[in-house]
Amino acid sequence: MVEDSRKSEARIPRTLKRQASIAKPKRMLVAVDGSQYAFHAVEYVARHWAPSTLKVNLLYVVPAAPEVFMDLEAQVYFRQTFKGKYAQWKRDMKGVGQSLLDHARSILVEANVPENQVGLILQEQEVGIARDIVAEAKRGYDAVVIGRRGLSKVEGGFFLGSVCAKIISAVREVPVWVVGGRIQASKLLLAVDGSENSQKAVHYLGSFAKHTSAEITLYHVVRQLSLTYATNLIPRSEKREQKWLTKITRDTESMLSEYAERLEKAGVSPSRINTKYTLESSSRSADILREARAGNYGTIVLGRRGLSQVRQFIIGRVTSKVISQADGLAVWLVS
Repeated sequence: MVEDSRKSEARIPRTLKRQASIAKPKRMLVAVDGSQYAFHAVEYVARHWAPSTLKVNLLYVVPAAPEVFMDLEAQVYFRQTFKGKYAQWKRDMKGVGQSLLDHARSILVEANVPENQVGLILQEQEVGIARDIVAEAKRGYDAVVIGRRGLSKVEGGFFLGSVCAKIISAVREVPVWVVGGRIQASKLLLAVDGSENSQKAVHYLGSFAKHTSAEITLYHVVRQLSLTYATNLIPRSEKREQKWLTKITRDTESMLSEYAERLEKAGVSPSRINTKYTLESSSRSADILREARAGNYGTIVLGRRGLSQVRQFIIGRVTSKVISQADGLAVWLVS
């Protein structure tokens, strides 16, 4: 019988919860669906993050019956003839889910995550697989971890019918980790600007990275100055552009220094923190991805929206483009 960790947690007295809050483990929700992408996500959590600091819930949502079953169930002949087979089909599906959860747990335990800190949640589909995962994600997690499967590369955007993209769209209060394969490198590229979400990303990463030995690079990309001109409204001049570049460089270095200090205060050793920036970029998302691959980083961390955020969009343009093209990388979206 699968243990639903949500129930066991509910029985812990409040006084004990307060006493344990000082060294409270990070609560992770990892969605499992049997695909290699999902197990890559489990391996990523097991391999790259200090196991003793984690409490991981593994979730498998048993798919609803095929529509043909649902259509036939209303017919008397079906209920009389296939009721037993239908019940067996549901038992088989739960058995598959149980096996997948057990395998995912073994990966974590072998990586020294304490077995009593790995919970298994097996539930039948209630609304839809994506929405059921989203509902669980709202139960107080520090991260929701999913495999990259389902993201479309068409026009650098999302195929919104996919489970993965729906989760990214709907889970806005909890950071989402999208794992794009078997991640070998432990280095982290923290793409930042001066936005509130970037500040949150720095704080968030610090709370995880202080327990590891991973190298972190704070990286900022500045658009080409020519892109900041409004046509025929701001006259261009070499003197003005040089003045802007000098100011932008000074402000960028100051911002990166401040963020580095925040990481240090969070407990990250200064020897593990680097800073880097790129000026005159024609594509910020392309430069972030190029730096990640050229520098052998395994993970990109960035805010869900940056300074140029447009409220009606769920995530910013740069973030959207990075996710859509980050195959072979893990991407954290921090709100």
